[in-house]
Amino acid sequence: MSPVYRNVHFQAELPQGALPESFGILTAWNPQGQAAEPAVNQAANLALQETLRAKGNLHFPVTGGSADGTYQEVGFGMVASEIETLELARQFNQEAIYFVHRGQVNLVSCGTDPPELLALWRLMAPGAAAHPNFHFKGNLSLITQSPQPFLISSRCTPQQVLDSYAWARAQCDAGTTIISGFHSPVEQDVFNILRRRGANLIWVPGRDLPKVIPQPYQELLQQNRLLIATPFDFQKPSRPTRDTCHKRNQWIEALCQRGTLF
Repeated sequence: MSPVYRNVHFQAELPQGALPESFGILTAWNPQGQAAEPAVNQAANLALQETLRAKGNLHFPVTGGSADGTYQEVGFGMVASEIETLELARQFNQEAIYFVHRGQVNLVSCGTDPPELLALWRLMAPGAAAHPNFHFKGNLSLITQSPQPFLISSRCTPQQVLDSYAWARAQCDAGTTIISGFHSPVEQDVFNILRRRGANLIWVPGRDLPKVIPQPYQELLQQNRLLIATPFDFQKPSRPTRDTCHKRNQWIEALCQRGTLF
């Protein structure tokens, strides 16, 4: 592959200002690495955009180019697996893609060359894209559905516990999306009520995005009923602490700005 692929810088418009845990970057410009006329490249990229819309994958504008901006290729970030991104890139006769996982950018050939780890996303995408509002995995559209926060300490009265259970059942009946850390014992009980009764959920752990997702949360991800979001960067921190849980709760409150908060 051409060495220019290894010296790329990105300009991106992140969805909701948030960075997905994993996504591919591809373009339809210059098939097989051969320079094409601007009109040809524009038509090819429009066809790629229409394909992404038809597939239903969350996608967003990403432009790759030289550090000084003298050369750029317009493309897209696509929330999908590496295999799915490669298949689409081959469909548009591309030589390679970039695949970003947990903030690390890999150059992946559409041929037989082995993948190469390049650098951290924040070093290759200056500006706002280097400092996302949060990191996420799952159904990002849930963040736009006026989620209602649920936060309750482990130090609560029996009546507050009963009120929490009743509140959870009422939210399910109303079709409300609930956002919480689901950390304290009562929050975990409420999570189980919401999960069984079909609610959409946003889980905000008091740490970075977990590498291992508990089985109940995996099932919700598969059902498109869960968004996992965190204001903490990858590996920072890897375990919740009192301080990070406090910051997490503040982030939830700032995000919602209204709603029932126990």
